[in-house]
Amino acid sequence: MEAVIVVEVLGGHDRVRARHRIAAPDSQVRVTVGRSAACDIVLDDPFVAPIHARIDVDGDGNVLVSDLDSVNGVEVGGLRLHGVERVPLPNGAFRVGRTRLRVRTAREVLAPEQADRGGPSRPARATELKMLAAGFVVSVAAIAFEVWTSTTQPRELSTALVTMLLTVLVLSGLWIALWALASRVAFGESRWVRHAATVFVTYAALAAASLGAEVLNGALGWHVPSSVTGPVLVGVAAAVALSGHLVNASPMRAPIAVAISVAIPAVILSAMLWMQARSENRSPSHIADRDRIVPPALVLRRGLSLDDFAVTLADLKARADARRVVAEKEDPSPGDDESD
Repeated sequence: MEAVIVVEVLGGHDRVRARHRIAAPDSQVRVTVGRSAACDIVLDDPFVAPIHARIDVDGDGNVLVSDLDSVNGVEVGGLRLHGVERVPLPNGAFRVGRTRLRVRTAREVLAPEQADRGGPSRPARATELKMLAAGFVVSVAAIAFEVWTSTTQPRELSTALVTMLLTVLVLSGLWIALWALASRVAFGESRWVRHAATVFVTYAALAAASLGAEVLNGALGWHVPSSVTGPVLVGVAAAVALSGHLVNASPMRAPIAVAISVAIPAVILSAMLWMQARSENRSPSHIADRDRIVPPALVLRRGLSLDDFAVTLADLKARADARRVVAEKEDPSPGDDESD
């Protein structure tokens, strides 16, 4: 009985770059992998030996791999092995050099055929569209609420609202188009709905988290400055959005994309908070605006007593004088220079 296997060369996100169909007259198959033309599977990878590894499929359909004394060995399940013989491959996947391979046999269990109703991934597309619609509606509502609470002149409310909405839509449209182009270059499809859902869902979550943090800050009396909570929430949202874009628009593996997405906002956020804290410490007149005013019914933890508040007010002058002394030492006024 003829045995048939398919060896797939995988790229980013386990996308198949090439398939090699191998048939053998008996129930067992033996295939060699390497850069040499003498191999059954020829790979264009400088980290692969001329004859690097051997794939065996026995009569029971078990896939085994052997290292043929290569320098870099074979990687199975995240472990690099050297000089091994007939190591089982439960899922048929392994790596030689920097190339990932997957072996398929006639015994593999395949998912049932999907019904064709106009698209290969209609349920997933519908979910993405629902997420995009929900994120867009919540984002517009958050923008309207922010403009409404920050506009002092009622007659300027409509102008400010339209200007803010147009600005956000133009900037988000350019951002989505940029990542859609990157997806087109990397995978041959724009995935613009996925990128748009990432943008608006992240913005909606950021707006809800910011409002909730400010309300809790005032209700519980935590007194955490908004100049700290705001940048931290923006940094977390930027990391989440960037990881979603990179996973869907670049061939890099998901752990690497997430690590880069977290590292970039973390570095920028740390630098911003350090510069902000340094500027506030140098300013004698700086008083942090800590709490959003909330209805009394939401206040779960009362503020300071009158005596403690009076002590805090008296301490303000001492802290301002200390900051003024430091600022004058670092940057003396012209009058002080002339008197010296």
